[in-house]
Amino acid sequence: MSVRKIAGLLMAFGLMVGLIGGGVSAAFTDQVTAVQHISVGTFSCTIVTPSDGLIAADGKSVLYTYPAIESSAPGTAPFSFTVANTGSMPAVLTVVESAVSAPFSNILVSPAAVILPVSGSHTYAAGVSWTELGNSNLGTSGNVQYTVNCNSVTNP
Repeated sequence: MSVRKIAGLLMAFGLMVGLIGGGVSAAFTDQVTAVQHISVGTFSCTIVTPSDGLIAADGKSVLYTYPAIESSAPGTAPFSFTVANTGSMPAVLTVVESAVSAPFSNILVSPAAVILPVSGSHTYAAGVSWTELGNSNLGTSGNVQYTVNCNSVTNP
């Protein structure tokens, strides 16, 4: 064999080995996945039981009409209602009452704030009282409104 043929064969052999070496390899692969699921709870307060009156279909209000006052003597018109936490997280309840004019006064008994746990409820003892009525009170009427604000409990 000539040197030229041997050199050509060596070159071809080297090229084949280079191609085979570059194309033959083993690669193993694998993977894993981590998923975090998050969801936001529900938040809702409703009026569930008034002492008397009609609850709105959505449970957000109650209307109570006290019978007409038929005496000038001092008296009271008590009214209570219960607010329930129907959400999935605690709530802080605060109540605001509208003003009434003399000789009437509001008799709401309520702490400044109530922390209501999930499925908990709080009854508000409210109503109106009055001193002796006079002729200037004849034919008058009025309303007192209690607004209970339900807020989420905030963490410091």
